[in-house]
Amino acid sequence: MNSLIKIMPNFKKFNEYMQDVKNNVNPIMLSGLSDTGKVHLSYATSFYAEKPICIITYNEMQAKKLLKDFQYFTQNVVFFPKKEIITYDYIAESKDTYFDRIEVLNKIHDKKADVIITTIEAATQKIIAEKTLYKNTITLKIGEELPLEELKEKLIQLGYERYENIEGKGQFSVRGRNSRYSKFYK
Repeated sequence: MNSLIKIMPNFKKFNEYMQDVKNNVNPIMLSGLSDTGKVHLSYATSFYAEKPICIITYNEMQAKKLLKDFQYFTQNVVFFPKKEIITYDYIAESKDTYFDRIEVLNKIHDKKADVIITTIEAATQKIIAEKTLYKNTITLKIGEELPLEELKEKLIQLGYERYENIEGKGQFSVRGRNSRYSKFYK
């Protein structure tokens, strides 16, 4: 932990501010902080409140700058990107952003994110409901057998696409069609 964060509780104004945070007083107005001071205060808020914080900024460039600044304090900082919307060519749409968003949601769900940084655009886009996302997960174990039709149906429900040859994330292929079960190997 940075030595500046360690001394924060020595200041009366910081303690008053943290009391308001812990008591869910809102809105809280702070002014006069430099960009560096904002990062220090935000991380100190997360650290001393012992709960994650979400920072919403006006554009992706600013969000990525904040991400880099926060990485000085903690590795448990994540960037929640906006969903790419390509109306003219759905086929060309990259699935990487979709999976990056799911990865961030997983870190939030698993309480592995102290600070979440995003943009106003990303924060206002619809996302899958937590209950829906986590009720449809599949845990596969080496040596386990699962009915093939059940596995295929579940993968399709989760948004995977079936292909003969796998080229990227979000795709699956079926081999050995004579089997009713799929067995998982290391």
